[in-house]
Amino acid sequence: MKKNLIALAVAAAVLVPGAAFAATSDSSNQVFQPENSRDTGPVLYGYAQITGAQQWGTSTNGSASGSNGLVFGANRIRLGVKGEAVPGVTYNIEAGWDNAAISGNFKGGDSLGNLLNDGLGNGGNASIINAWLNYAPVPFAQLEVGKFKLPVGNEYVSKQGNELPFIFRSMAQSLVPGRSAGAMIHANDVLGTGVGYAVGVADDTSLDAYNAYDFAESGTTPFGSGQSGYLNGSGNYIAFARLNYDFMGPLLKAEVSGSRMSLGYVSPTLAGSVIYTWNVGIHGGLMGIHYAASYTNMNTGRSFVPAVTNSYGMLATDWNVGLGVNLHQMTLTPSWLDIEPAVRFDSFSINNHNGYDAKLDNTTVGVNYYVNPNNPHAAEVQLNYIIPTARNGKFGTGTMGGVFGANGAPINGMAYNTLMLQFQAGF
Repeated sequence: MKKNLIALAVAAAVLVPGAAFAATSDSSNQVFQPENSRDTGPVLYGYAQITGAQQWGTSTNGSASGSNGLVFGANRIRLGVKGEAVPGVTYNIEAGWDNAAISGNFKGGDSLGNLLNDGLGNGGNASIINAWLNYAPVPFAQLEVGKFKLPVGNEYVSKQGNELPFIFRSMAQSLVPGRSAGAMIHANDVLGTGVGYAVGVADDTSLDAYNAYDFAESGTTPFGSGQSGYLNGSGNYIAFARLNYDFMGPLLKAEVSGSRMSLGYVSPTLAGSVIYTWNVGIHGGLMGIHYAASYTNMNTGRSFVPAVTNSYGMLATDWNVGLGVNLHQMTLTPSWLDIEPAVRFDSFSINNHNGYDAKLDNTTVGVNYYVNPNNPHAAEVQLNYIIPTARNGKFGTGTMGGVFGANGAPINGMAYNTLMLQFQAGF
C-alpha cells in the first residue's frame, strides 16, 4: 500500500512542474464552434490525460483474478485539426486513443468498474472520433454532416473530455447514443433569444463502445447486405432531437433531449427491438461555484439482450448531481493555488422485468488543481476518490454483459473504493 501511494506522489512531483510549460496554450475551445470562432485554420489541437488508479477490496470477491494493484495509463489522448474551408463552411477531424496501454487485470474479477480499460484487455481503442462538416448559410439553421457526438445528454454534450470537473463522466453515458454518422440541423442562441436546438438522423448503431446503442457487443450487424453493406443500409436509424435554453447566461442553462432507435428485423432474438432515451438536465455557475444535475431514462419495447428475450422490455435510469467550488475564482486563494474541490452523487439502476434488476450508486469526492488560472485546462491535475455507496442486483452477470460491456457494468461505474490521479496537458 505504501509503495503504491509513494508511486503516485513521485508521479505528481515529476509531472506537475512539466505540465506548467503547457499552460500558455489554449485548449478551452478544442471542439470547433462555428458560431463563436472565426479561425480560418487549419488549427491543430490536442491533449493527453495520464491517469493512475488504485482499487481496494477487489481480491475479496473470490476470483483468482482479483487484484489490488496500482495501474497507470491514458484515459484520453486526442489530436485534431479544425478550420474554415470557405466562409460559412467549417470542419473538424479528431482522432482519439482512449483507455490506452492498460492491462485487463485492474477490474478485479467481477468488478463493475471498466476502469481505464476497454473491458476486453485490449489496452484501449483508437479511432477517428469526429469527422464532420458544418454548413452555415444562416446562423439559425446550420447543417452538420459526418461523424459527430449526437446531442443527447446533459454533461455528455455540454462538457468536452478535457473540461470535466471529474476524471470520469457519469454513468448516464451508458444510456445515450454517443457518436454516430449522420446529419442534423442545429443552432445556438437563435436570433439572440437564448434558445438552441438540434434535430437529425444518424446510422442505427453507436460508434462508441459499451452503451445501450452499441450492438457490436451482441454480435449483430445492423447493416444491409447489398454491395457488401456499404451502399445499402438496414432502413433503421437513430432519430434525435434537443432543445436548450440559457435562462440567465452562465448562471442557468437547461436542456431536454431524446433519441429513438428501431432495429426492425435483424435476428429472431432482436426482432422488434426499440430503444428510447430521454434526458433533462441543468448546469451553470457563477463566481466560482459550478453545478450540474440531470436525469436520464432509457426504455425498450422489448428486451434486446439476446439471452433474455421477453415482451416486457427494459428500463434503465440514471440521475446525478455535482457541485464544484473554485477557490481562486472566489478570491479565496492566490493565482498560483487555483484549486477546486468537487463532489458528485450518481445513481444508476436497471429493471429488466425478468428478475435481472441491478443498482449501483457512486459518490465521487475530488479536487482539481489548475496550473494557470487564465487557461485552466491547458495543464491541470485531478484527484478523485470514488465510493460505491450501493451495489446490488445482477450486475456482473453474462446476461447484462451483452449491453453494458464485458463486465456487465454501466460505463464509468465503480464497484469498489477507487482512488484516481490524473494529469492533463493540452495545446
